[in-house]
Amino acid sequence: MEALLDPDGTTSGLLAVVRTSRAVAEQADRDVLIAAARFAALHSVDTPEDAARLDGDSFGDRMLPLAGPGAPLVSEAAAVEFAAVLGRSTQAGKRFLGDAVELRYRLKHVWARILDGSLLAWRARRIADLTRGLDAEVVAWVDQQVGPHAHQMGPVQLERAITQAAAMFEPDVAAAVAETDAVQRRSVTITTNETFPFVGTGAEQGQAVLALGHVDGVLDAADALDLEQAVSAIAHGLLDHDDYAGASLDVRRAAALGILGRAYNSGSLDGVPGVARVVELVIHTDTRALADTGLAQLDNTRGLVSIERLEQWAATPGTVVKPVIVVDLAEDIEAAGYVPTARQRRQAALIHEKCSFPYCQARAERCDLDHRHPYAAGGRTTSQNLTPLCRRHHRMKTHHGWRYHRIRAGTYRWHSPHGYEYVVSPIGTIDVSNDLDPPLTLVA
Repeated sequence: MEALLDPDGTTSGLLAVVRTSRAVAEQADRDVLIAAARFAALHSVDTPEDAARLDGDSFGDRMLPLAGPGAPLVSEAAAVEFAAVLGRSTQAGKRFLGDAVELRYRLKHVWARILDGSLLAWRARRIADLTRGLDAEVVAWVDQQVGPHAHQMGPVQLERAITQAAAMFEPDVAAAVAETDAVQRRSVTITTNETFPFVGTGAEQGQAVLALGHVDGVLDAADALDLEQAVSAIAHGLLDHDDYAGASLDVRRAAALGILGRAYNSGSLDGVPGVARVVELVIHTDTRALADTGLAQLDNTRGLVSIERLEQWAATPGTVVKPVIVVDLAEDIEAAGYVPTARQRRQAALIHEKCSFPYCQARAERCDLDHRHPYAAGGRTTSQNLTPLCRRHHRMKTHHGWRYHRIRAGTYRWHSPHGYEYVVSPIGTIDVSNDLDPPLTLVA
């Protein structure tokens, strides 16, 4: 370890550090996977009947099927804390635990290679992800066929081999799983609230448009071909438009998606009824520093945009500008009873953006507003006593031992049932548990 931290500075010495560090990291990944499987075993039951006996009421712990048929069910409350320690969202942590359970109980040959250190953890997890929906008998056969060669196979080879093996063993099951997987994998994510503002060097004051959105999706092949044809045609047509004549193909393709959306919203998309395009203009009372810059903060994207661009958006045909009541983020609003007001909900969403539980990504406007000091115990329905928590993490706080306190508006310190601590702020989550080892760094 001393040699790892203090290389001799030569090319050979530094390459040795890289190679040794890689081996250490690979073994650490295996160790985490092994610990996950053992953790799941400590918090699992074998049958739905056993799980039903644990669920005393609707707020009790839930036993979840994280792996395929025949694997034990795992406690949701345990999965929540595991995910936090892993530094991931609850959904990602459940997926990781599910991979570990799938490997230990249904892919025993592959699991043996994790235990003896001859297989990388990511390869094993990829196999588990591909077999999760297969019948136990099919998985056992796949395990024997793929296990001996998994260390040499890349992601595409693994997927092809497992699909072909399952099809040979039980083609009807494989076809059904492939069809289900093809449907379940389809999704489109449009992110409009996580853009960090950046002003380019030399940009004229107030001219740079800094509010961006991100689109990521998996479509049915026919839908993807239709969308590609439309985007390509619109992008080509923009060459004749003054605003895009000198723009790159990528910029024109991005603009084409917006044009498609506006065509629907204005009701001009052939054969598809549309709705009026609504633009919300939200003014924050705590952004007075922007008053002289020619820029405004756009609530929808949490980024900055020029006043000129806002005017262009608002002037687009078919657009309805929706005025929004100004919300002072610093004001401590109080409701008369238990239920928060619409204004309090709006304020909470503007302050927090997301669920305030460690690593959670649920949008704040879709969350419950938790009375940090319980209403039944004298807690008031005030801005300072309300925190957005998604329904799952609201249950964890109320019934499963998670505690937190407010540091300042939007920032909280959480305490897990096992004593781990996390600080959650609008920027993200930091693990501040006292037992954390200091980070290892190379000596300059």
